[in-house]
Amino acid sequence: MIKVWFLMALMSYPNLSAIAYRGFGGFLEKEECEEQRIFAENIIANFEMQRGNTVYIETFCLEMEAFESQLEKIKKLKGINLGA
Repeated sequence: MIKVWFLMALMSYPNLSAIAYRGFGGFLEKEECEEQRIFAENIIANFEMQRGNTVYIETFCLEMEAFESQLEKIKKLKGINLGA
């Protein structure tokens, strides 16, 4: 098992009973997730403003355990060698 950080965005809209959510993949470092957290909030806010929607957004970096096989997928997607 390896530790990964999962970025989750929760959105609340007026006149809707449910909270919408979006997941934004996994990161190997908390710092990388925190950087992407701000980026994701800005993208969502800009998108909703263009649509004329009012939205409340909160994002979280959640620490999770993942199987080693997931690390190989991350390496291929990023095209990097992560040591060991």
